[in-house]
Amino acid sequence: MMTILSVGAHMDDSEYGMGGILIQAVREGHRVACVVATGDYTSWANTVGREEACKRQQLELAERFGYEKRFLNYKYHQVEPDVTFKKQIAEIYVEVMPDITFVHDTSDHWPDHRACGIGTKDAVIFAHGLSGNLSVPRCPRVFAYNLTPGQQITFEPDYFHDVTDVMPAYMELLQNTDSCLSGKPVEEMPRYEVTDLASGASMKVSSHGWLRMNQCALWGQSTRSSSVYAIGLKNLWGPGEVPLW
Repeated sequence: MMTILSVGAHMDDSEYGMGGILIQAVREGHRVACVVATGDYTSWANTVGREEACKRQQLELAERFGYEKRFLNYKYHQVEPDVTFKKQIAEIYVEVMPDITFVHDTSDHWPDHRACGIGTKDAVIFAHGLSGNLSVPRCPRVFAYNLTPGQQITFEPDYFHDVTDVMPAYMELLQNTDSCLSGKPVEEMPRYEVTDLASGASMKVSSHGWLRMNQCALWGQSTRSSSVYAIGLKNLWGPGEVPLW
């Protein structure tokens, strides 16, 4: 069994950026731990007044899909890649000892995303100098994921992972995440219904799901296989030509 760590600035970042991989990993029997840096929901207009309910909904969603979720206590737009942040992530790294870590790509307009990407990469590669455990090894593999096109400045992936088999579940995960973001019932989240004319299969898709589906379809064409959907990643550390598992 492998252990996979994903660190995101906000409640939906890991789910959006690598949710298909998250679902696949769980189904393969691997441990997946997701960290959210901005756990202070008094600092974002969308969550004021429903702070605990929002956090509870995220934990319930994680349990339903089989992954772990934990929160740091940063306010929105106040995450900094300083020694304090790096030490917090390094301590989690030493605790879970992931085989692969997924981080934000840093070419992003959102300051929290950039900060998390910089701080997390440093924390899992140089945990020996941040955690107090001088013998802890570096994370064997580190990849960067991207978010929506409107947030990203540039993103040039060099690694593509097929998620065709979990795309319906991926879209369901994003519907539930969008429900948590908005405070509206999950039944109100689907905006589109997409039908695969080859197989006849259809899936309901939220607004965020629609953006991600289009990106994944484009990346699917970049693989060397017959992938319909893939997640594009940027290899930051470790081997980039071998499968994730």
